[in-house]
Parts: sequence; C-alpha cells; structure tokens
Amino acid sequence: MQDLVVAGLFAYPLKAARAVPLTEAVALARGLRRDRCWLLVAQSGDPVMLKSHPRLATVAIGLDGETLVVTGGDSPPLHVPPPPASAVPLPVTVKRRTLAARVAAPAANRYFSELLGEAVWLAHLARDAAPADGPTAADPAVSDGLAGSAPYLICCEASLTDLNRRLAARGEAPVGMDRFRANLVIRGGEPFAEDGWRRLRAGAAEFEILRPCPRCPNTTVDPLTGEVGPEPLRTLEEYRTRDGGVMFGVFARVVREGTIRPGDAAYAEART
Repeated sequence: MQDLVVAGLFAYPLKAARAVPLTEAVALARGLRRDRCWLLVAQSGDPVMLKSHPRLATVAIGLDGETLVVTGGDSPPLHVPPPPASAVPLPVTVKRRTLAARVAAPAANRYFSELLGEAVWLAHLARDAAPADGPTAADPAVSDGLAGSAPYLICCEASLTDLNRRLAARGEAPVGMDRFRANLVIRGGEPFAEDGWRRLRAGAAEFEILRPCPRCPNTTVDPLTGEVGPEPLRTLEEYRTRDGGVMFGVFARVVREGTIRPGDAAYAEART
C-alpha cells in the first residue's frame, strides 16, 4: 500500500468542454454524477470533439443543480436545464455505442451553433438512459455513458511534474493537468507509479485500475485559449509509447461506491 492524497476532483458535464472542480462527490459505478452527461452533435451525427473544434476549449462550464451553465464568447451566460422526457430524441454514438439522448431547448442549440460557426445540437444523456444498441455495460472496461472508454480517469501530479521537467529541458512551456481531463488527481508517489496499480482507495470509494489511458490530439489544445500545438504529445511519444498508444493516466471503475473530497487520503495497491 502507498500513502497518497486526493489533490483534485473534477467533472466534465459537457463532453470536450472545461472541467468543473468539485469539493465533494459520490463515486458511483456509472461515474461521477453529472459527469459527461451533455454532448454537442454535428449535423452529420458525429460528436463535436475538441480536436476538431478547439474553440470549445474556451467555453467555461458551471452547474446550478442539474442545470448546465455555459459562458463563452460575448454572449451572456446560458442556463440549460435537462430536457424533459417529451423532448426530441437524438441517438448519439460514442466509442461504437449508440446511446439514447434528448435534444436541449432551441436557444441552447442556437448558442452553440453561433459559437462554433456551424449547426450543432446540444444533447443530454440522462444517467438512467438505456443504450439504444451496442455493447452492454456488463463490460467493466467500457463506460455506459458519454465518457466512452471507462467511467473514471485518474492522473498523478508526480507524472505531470516529470513531463514538465522534460518539456523544460526542450525549452517548452509547462502544461497543466487540465490537458488530461482527469476525474481524480492524486498527489504523492513516484512518476507513473499508477501504471502498476491494481486498486486505489480514495476517501470512502475504491477503484479497480483497468489499464493506462492512450492520449489523443485533445491534449495538444490549450484549454484556456483553444490554440493547438505539438506538445505535450510530442514529448510523451518519446518515452510513454506503449502498445501503439501514448499513455498518461489510467482508466478505472468503481468497486465500492463512496464519497470523495479533495484532501482525502488515498491508498494504492500494486499489481502482484
């Protein structure tokens, strides 16, 4: 076992937009409540992702109960409640799974269409929504929601410190943890020790570590400005390439639900 601390706890209510820091959350089997329950969908039916629409990084997100609060561009804040059961259905496909979502009010669709310069829909996935088709949630390595690959992503500050040391040696600017879109940020331990974890207890919750997270070009988008560059993916490729992917952080699932707060003690159990 290893003594660690929960340094940060984050939800991403709108997939591909900024994080919302949390002071407390219950880690549920399906993911943090209100994490990745909204999604922008293009007219083609494809999800709007950060790598194709980097301006989405400039959209600040907040929560007022279940209502999504959006601030971006020159418009006043937009408050979007979850659509009612009578709202227009919109199947959305994430990681080859089609999920039953509902379209938000027209004002929200106009807001994001103007922001991104193309027609898009804002869709909401209720946490109790059943998949329209595709693999079931019986596979613990697959999220049953908009997160896609797994319900949780865990990253460690020591690994980021190691990366920023390498970036500095190349004359590159440091990057923040917000590049990696973690739900839990863990302080303590050695760089990339998470690769060898089997379990992690954090607060009252316990996680099974599934596998390392392969990183995509989303990490090259500055989450404050929307500008795109080669880092940190270029540097990570030099020393973090495994099984055809560039790894940073680990996917996880809950094996014991419970409350987590920043500052809580965490304990990692290594694989044998």
